[in-house]
Amino acid sequence: MKILVTNDDGIFAEGLWILVKALKSIAQVIVVAPDREQSA
Repeated sequence: MKILVTNDDGIFAEGLWILVKALKSIAQVIVVAPDREQSA
């Protein structure tokens, strides 16, 4: 199984990596995120 994880908070957002760490034990995780925060 593959899971795509994305956000608008940037690649260094702590929550993004907490989620990736939790998911990688059950699937291949692909991350797509901007290099800095893009929230409106």
